Amino acid sequence: MQHPYLFFSGADIDVFRKKIKTDAAAKARYDAAVKNAEAYLEEPFVTWEEANGNDSLHANFSMMNHQANRFCGSLGLKYLVEGDLRCAYRLKDLAAHFISFDRWYAVSYVNRKPNPWHSDLCSTSTTLALGRIYDLIYPAITKEERAALARGIYEKGVKPALGDWALPETRIHAIDSMGHNWWAVCIAEAAAALLAIRDHLPTDEVKQMLYHADHALAEYMTYPGNKLFNKTRNFDDRGMFYESVNYNNYGTGSLLRYLWCNERYSGYNRVISAAIPAGLCDAVMGFSYPRIKDGKEEYYFLNFGDTRDDTQADLLANYAVKLGLDTAAARAMAKCAGSDIWDEIAGFDFSALDGNVAYLPKTTVSDSGFAITRDSWAPDSTLLAIKCGYCWNHSHNDAGSFQILHKGKPFFTDSGTCDYSSPLYHAYYCQNDAHSVLLIGNNGSRAEELYRGTKFPGAIIDSYEAKDFVFIQADATGPAAHLCSRMYRNFMWIENRILVIFDDVYSHAANTVQFTLHYDGAYKQQANGFLFENDGLQAILRTHEPTGITAEDRIGHTAHRENEDKPYLCLSDERIERMHLLIHTLELDPKKSTVITRIETDDATGILIADGNLQREIWYNHRADGNVMHDNSQNTVGGYDTDAYMLMITRDNRIHTERVFAVCASFLRKDGNVFIGEFKKTTAEITTSV
Repeated sequence: MQHPYLFFSGADIDVFRKKIKTDAAAKARYDAAVKNAEAYLEEPFVTWEEANGNDSLHANFSMMNHQANRFCGSLGLKYLVEGDLRCAYRLKDLAAHFISFDRWYAVSYVNRKPNPWHSDLCSTSTTLALGRIYDLIYPAITKEERAALARGIYEKGVKPALGDWALPETRIHAIDSMGHNWWAVCIAEAAAALLAIRDHLPTDEVKQMLYHADHALAEYMTYPGNKLFNKTRNFDDRGMFYESVNYNNYGTGSLLRYLWCNERYSGYNRVISAAIPAGLCDAVMGFSYPRIKDGKEEYYFLNFGDTRDDTQADLLANYAVKLGLDTAAARAMAKCAGSDIWDEIAGFDFSALDGNVAYLPKTTVSDSGFAITRDSWAPDSTLLAIKCGYCWNHSHNDAGSFQILHKGKPFFTDSGTCDYSSPLYHAYYCQNDAHSVLLIGNNGSRAEELYRGTKFPGAIIDSYEAKDFVFIQADATGPAAHLCSRMYRNFMWIENRILVIFDDVYSHAANTVQFTLHYDGAYKQQANGFLFENDGLQAILRTHEPTGITAEDRIGHTAHRENEDKPYLCLSDERIERMHLLIHTLELDPKKSTVITRIETDDATGILIADGNLQREIWYNHRADGNVMHDNSQNTVGGYDTDAYMLMITRDNRIHTERVFAVCASFLRKDGNVFIGEFKKTTAEITTSV
C-alpha cells in the first residue's frame, strides 16, 4: 500500500483538497486546524530534561506525545493538503529528536521490582504519534530517513511495548495483573504504530508480532476473571467494561482504532472481531443521560469510579461506527461528539448520522453490579443508578452507592474523581466516604481492595420491574465482610419520584451504623425531614426507622476540584446493636397530597405511602432476618400470611383489588386463597380480590 494509509489514503486527501476549494465551511475548519502551523515551526522541541524532569510515576513523558500530536494535527495536515515541505521536515526533525532519547518512559519503571518495565501509557502514545507522523510524511523524506525513523520507532516504542505486553519470549504482564485499560491501550497503540512502519521490517517478524498482539487484545475482551487474584471479568453480561465509561472509551476505543487500521491494511480481523462482546456500544450508552444544555442535546455519563461526568465516549463510538459495529445508540453518541478534521478527510461526517437511544430498555441490571432505571430516554428525564459490584484500580470502594439525576441535573450524586496525583484521590475519592453508602462504626470497605481487588464483591441479587415501580436489592456485605454478615440495601423506586430504602445490617459486634448521602445544592432540616434544593428542584428525605437518628454535616470534596470542600450529610443510628434496620424515603418534587408514615406490628416494620385514593404499605418481615435454621420466616403482614422478606401492598380505594409485591416468598395466602405457592422462594407481583 502507498503511504499515507494508516487512517486514510492519498485519494482521500485529493478529495479533501477539492472540497475545501468549493465548501466554505470545510475551508474554515481546515484553516482553524492549521492556524498554529507557523508557531509550531518555531516552537522548541520537548527536551530530555523536561520529559525526565521529576520522579513521579510518568515523570513528564506525556509532554512528548502531546507535542507530537499537536504538531501532527497542524503541520501534518498542512503538508498533506498544501504540500508545505517545511511542515514535513519539521515533523521529521521532531521524530528524530525524540528517537535520540534514551527511553520514552520514566525512571520509576526502570527501577520497578522484580522486573523493570520498558513501556507505559506515555511511551505507547508517543509511539503511535510518531508512527502516524511517519505515515504522513513518508513521501517527503528520503529512503535513508525513512529507514532511520522506522528503526527508531520500532526500537524505542514498538518492540519495548509489545515485548512487555504481548510477546511470549519477553512478556512481563498478564491480564490478571494489568488487564484493565492499560492492556488494550499499550498493545493497540504499539501495534498500530507497527502497521505504519511495517514495510521497513522483516515480514515474518511483523506477522508474529501482530499475531500475538491480536490474540492479546482478543483475550482482553473475553477475560473471565481470576478468583485467586480477586479479578473480575472485564466485560459483563451486557457488554459493559467494569472500569466504567471513561476507561472503556480509552481502552476499548484504542483497541477499535487499531482494529480499524489493521482491517484497512489486511482485511477482516477474525481474531479480534469475534471477541468483541455483544452489546458493547449499547452498554456504554446505557450509562448516559440525555440532557439539554445551551439549547442542544448532549449526553452526560454517570460518574461512577473514575469517569468524568463530561466524558464523551467518542473514541469508542466513532471507531465502532467506522467499523460497522455501531448501533443507533452509538451513532447518537458519535453525532453528539462530532467529527474532527481527520474524520472528515477519511470521509466520515458524524454530524449527519441518524441515531437515537430511545430503543434501549429503561431499566437494566447487569451481573457486574450496576442497576439503572429511568422514566424515559427523553432529555432531562429522571434516573436512578445503583452500583454494588467490584473494586479495583479505577473502580471505587462504593458498594451499595446510588445516584439520582432529575430534570437535567445531578441531584443526589457521586463525588466522582480528581487528579490522580492528589493525596485525596486514594484517601477520599476512591473510598466509601465519597459515596452514598452504609458504614458500620464509621468504617467501610478496606482501602487495600483498590490494589488487591475485592475478594467478596457486592452484587445486585434481585430486581423486579413493574408498571409503576422498580425494585433493586443490593448485597453490599462482601466488601464489608470484616464488619458484618449482612448489609442488604433494598431500593423501591416508586413512580420515578419516591425512593424507599430499607437497609438491613447485621454486624459482627454491637456497633453503630451510618448512612452517608451526597448531593448537589443545599439542604435545611425541618420537622418532617430534610428539604434539599438544587437550582429550583426540591426533594425531601425522611427517616422512618430508627426514630432517634442523628444527623451531621461532614466534609467531602468536589469532583475534579479536590481543593474545594463540599459537605455531605451523614445520618447515624447511634444504637449499639448488632442488628439494624434503617428505613428512609427520598421524595422528588414533593407533593402536599403525599403522606408517608411509619407503621409496625410486633414482627414487622414499614411505611404507609398515602396519595389520594392510592395507598401503599411496604413491610419488612423481622422474622425473615436471616435466622432461618429449622424455622421458616412465616408471619402475618398486612393481612396476608406469608414468609416474604418484604411485602408491598398497593390499594386503590376506587377498585376492589389489591396488588401485592412479595420479595423472597414461598407462599402468600389470604382467606383460604393461595396466591403464591412455591417450595423455594421467589419474587413476584400478584393481584388479589378484596
